[in-house]
Amino acid sequence: MKLILLLIKVIFFISCGLINKTKMNTHKMSEIESISNLETSSKFLATNAHYQTGKIPAKSILMGYIIDGYKPTELQFKKMTHIAISFLRPYDSYGKVIMTPGWENLEDVVRIAHLNDVKAIISFGGGGFKVTSELMGVSKNRKKLIQNIISFMKKYNFDGFDCDWEPSWIDNKDHMEEINNAITDHYIKFIREFREALDAEFGKGKKSFSAAILNLNRVWYSPKRQIAHFPKNGWWHFLDWVALMNYDNDLGSKHSTFDSVFGDQGSVYHWNSFGIPKSKIVVGIPFYGRAGWGEEYLFYKDIIEIHPNLDKNIDVISHKKQYDLFKKEYGFNGVSTVKKKVKESNRLGLPGIMFWQLAGDLEVTHEKSLLKAMSEELRK
Repeated sequence: MKLILLLIKVIFFISCGLINKTKMNTHKMSEIESISNLETSSKFLATNAHYQTGKIPAKSILMGYIIDGYKPTELQFKKMTHIAISFLRPYDSYGKVIMTPGWENLEDVVRIAHLNDVKAIISFGGGGFKVTSELMGVSKNRKKLIQNIISFMKKYNFDGFDCDWEPSWIDNKDHMEEINNAITDHYIKFIREFREALDAEFGKGKKSFSAAILNLNRVWYSPKRQIAHFPKNGWWHFLDWVALMNYDNDLGSKHSTFDSVFGDQGSVYHWNSFGIPKSKIVVGIPFYGRAGWGEEYLFYKDIIEIHPNLDKNIDVISHKKQYDLFKKEYGFNGVSTVKKKVKESNRLGLPGIMFWQLAGDLEVTHEKSLLKAMSEELRK
């Protein structure tokens, strides 16, 4: 009897080993299959003849990004038109999607947004996340990803989709370029196919489709080398608007200045010359100050806590964090600059303003609240 039990155990463990090996081999085969099915760079050039979106009225968008389960107050909701809930991300290279941590209250936030007549947008990707060629450059994987995003939008009753597929920044520059080439090669494929799927599922114009892109189309690999990865092939024709990330383009006092957005060589001029009409350009405003890369930033509300009597015209402070050896210069947007940016956006007839991120602001009842200042200026 013991011998029989021993034989059964041996057979069981061998079977498990075979099953595990089979799973591993299947996974490896899937990886090989993805690489072998990788498509070449798209040669498609989109024009108005391929797709036309409805025009977004000027001064109609005031969109705030929220992360980590942040739940806006009712007063904050009343100052906004859209919230971009961040982030939905690919779980693997085969199209499965998952929310970033903290969004156990996702349904509740979407519900309260709707109660306040605010449209809830799901934002996909985000900085620091690498979107691979195996995901976007393999038709089967890309289509599965699109199907899963559409299903997610239906499940949680989202009003739109925001594609925040950004270039990746890593130490290995060759690998960095390889990853970022996925934007050059496959961005328009995803944008076009997602728009087609969105319209097929919900009807044309029923759900918004936007994208967040860099302040300028420049990715630096070294002091002497930079590459533009967003291709000039008309991908914007499939989008209702394009949100410019007008921050993190420089440090200290040069962080997100008025001229970097609206100057002769600024972001709006750059992307308009690139081909994106002003009627689709939404400018971005930071709710934080930056001194250096990584963690060298301060929320706007922390800046005001450090300097409660700070003049509304001031956009730079010197501050020493606990782990710093000396003070550093933090550049940010104060109330006066925020109002100036919104006023210029209105003058140019742009659809509106977005900001990153809501948790960085003061209570909206505070006289120095950036959201309060933006809302008041936008509605003038």
